Amino acid sequence: MFTRENSASANFMLSAALWLVIGVSMGLVLALQFVFPDLFHGISWLVFPRLRQAHTNTVMFAWLSGGMMGLWLYMVPHLTGRKLWSEQLGNLCMVLWNIAVGAGIYGLLMGQTQSREYAEFVWIVDVGVMIVLILNMINIYMTIAHRVEQKLYVSLWYIIGTVIWMPMLYFIGNVMWNPATGALTGIDDSIFNWFYGHNVLGLWFTTGLVPVIYYLVPKETRTPLYSHFLSLVAFWGIIFFYTGVGAHHLLWAPIPDWLKTIAVAESIGMILPVVAFMMNIFLTMRGNWNRFFSSIPLRYILTGWLAYFLVSYQGSHQALPEINLLTHFTQYVPGHAHLALLFFSASVIIGGIYYMIPKIYNCRLYSHRLANIQYMVYVVGFIFFFGGFLLTGLVQGTAWIHQGLPVWSVLPGLQPYMALRASGGMLLVVSFVLFTYNVLATVWQRKPDSLPTMSLGAVKPSPAGH
Repeated sequence: MFTRENSASANFMLSAALWLVIGVSMGLVLALQFVFPDLFHGISWLVFPRLRQAHTNTVMFAWLSGGMMGLWLYMVPHLTGRKLWSEQLGNLCMVLWNIAVGAGIYGLLMGQTQSREYAEFVWIVDVGVMIVLILNMINIYMTIAHRVEQKLYVSLWYIIGTVIWMPMLYFIGNVMWNPATGALTGIDDSIFNWFYGHNVLGLWFTTGLVPVIYYLVPKETRTPLYSHFLSLVAFWGIIFFYTGVGAHHLLWAPIPDWLKTIAVAESIGMILPVVAFMMNIFLTMRGNWNRFFSSIPLRYILTGWLAYFLVSYQGSHQALPEINLLTHFTQYVPGHAHLALLFFSASVIIGGIYYMIPKIYNCRLYSHRLANIQYMVYVVGFIFFFGGFLLTGLVQGTAWIHQGLPVWSVLPGLQPYMALRASGGMLLVVSFVLFTYNVLATVWQRKPDSLPTMSLGAVKPSPAGH
């Protein structure tokens, strides 16, 4: 089980799919608490502060990160023409990851937290996370080092960078050299925290999922990537511009002015790599848009591609001081985070899993009809869900800044928008349950594929795919 080819990839993805249902169920409970604040009164592990941290870390690390690493462990061998360097090591990473993250989530529900955004896990859990990140990096690097295909495709550039950036980023962001608190003191801690918090999205999820888009769009359309030059611009642009944008969350804090200026300038500079990436995929899709309706993986991948543009646009304009003043501390900001982690990241991972799980098990998807229904529920649910965040944030910001109303006086009028958010959340939970069931049923049933597949050793990586 743990030595079979692609077993580590499959086990990462399947365990991530199970975590998805747990994570979004937590999110639905949180959304309901905004409408009915006393709904779970007296249940300590369901109080908002504990559950919110557990929800965030379940979605970010157990679901998104686990699923993403599973996608990599499938892609890297196919891009290098070699089997994974060590399936045993890959499966060990999968087991340790689930144990470490599971222990961290349980600790958060029990009140064990370092109370820093996206860095809430206690020190011993951080150690477990770091061990897996380093072991996973070794496995991927050794696979690439022994590659048959000498070209380094675009997707590999991003994966090579991501697996080395994240351990450094996680170590710095969680202040792991200070086990007692996992934090610095004063304003320095805020600067470190938002350097980490924003780059988890930029140098982990973005650089980890963009290569999945680069991989699957050419694969599913059987069309070469449009431009090597645009891929270079996008790759080096995101490295140059993304690292300093986190401080735009601190424009009204007493941090150095030069740091604020860099944050705003780099946030605007992100337009360059985003446009280069968007155009590259758009031009690759020329003449292939009919595949959007016939290919379920491609449909999700392109949904994530569009969401990446939307979240990037929103992030850049939120860095402008006038807009930041209106939206800061409102529900507009967590709406932006959900657009990034839910509609962008989750869409790409779902598309990747729908593509790779049938390939790994040499079977067809359990139900295309169920996947189509799930997609429609997913999109409609997210529109309601995100609309609730957007409207709540704009009402809050307008009332506070332009009307001068105190926070407490605005709260009663927000309930309808919170209800809209909870309604959308219910649809999203339904969609994700359908997804997880469809994936698990695919593995259980293993309906024979109509087309025979070839082993990795018989296939040379296709430039059209990357």
